[in-house]
Amino acid sequence: MTNSTAPNGALTPSSPPPSGGVEAWIASAHSSPEAVYQELDSESRLALIPLGKLFDAVRLPEHLVHGVAEVSDPSMVSGWLGWIFNGRPVIHDPAGRRYYALVPPGTARLWRAPAAACLGEGTYLGVPRTDLTEPKEHSSGSYWAVPVTRPGWLCRASDVLTFVLVAGCLTDADCEAES
Repeated sequence: MTNSTAPNGALTPSSPPPSGGVEAWIASAHSSPEAVYQELDSESRLALIPLGKLFDAVRLPEHLVHGVAEVSDPSMVSGWLGWIFNGRPVIHDPAGRRYYALVPPGTARLWRAPAAACLGEGTYLGVPRTDLTEPKEHSSGSYWAVPVTRPGWLCRASDVLTFVLVAGCLTDADCEAES
C-alpha cells in the first residue's frame, strides 16, 4: 500500500488500530496498573511507565529525525518513521523536542551509540494514551508518531541503532569532513 506521507512514494505497512489490549499491556509494566489507567484518563492523558520490564526507549533528538527525514511536518515525519521502523512504535514529545523508539527490554545495557541515549531500567517514560496518534493543535503533549499496535511489537534495536549511526553521521560535520 502506498502512503502519501511516506517519502518519495515509499511503501508503509498497514497495521490494525490500537486496542485496549495494548493499554493493558503497557499498564502491566507498572507495579500499580490501576494508577496507569487513572493517569491516562487524566487531563495530561499521559502515564509514567517504568522502563526495563516490557520495553526500553531510544531517545532520538528531534533535529536528528527531521534532518534525516528532510521534513518537519508531523504527519510527514510520522509516515517516514513508520516506514523506517517497519510500523513499530515511536512516541513524539514535542515539548522536549524528542522522539522515543520503543525497543526490547535490556537494549539499554548494551547501547553504545553517542548520538542517542537508550533509556532502560530505573527510568520512567511518559507514555500517551494509545488513541493519541497525532499532535493536538496548540498543544505540546506527547503522542504516538507511530502507534503501538499490539503488545510486544517493538522497534528492532538493530534498526534503531542503524538509524542513529547514519543520522549522527549525516548531521555531524566531522563525518562530512571524512568523506
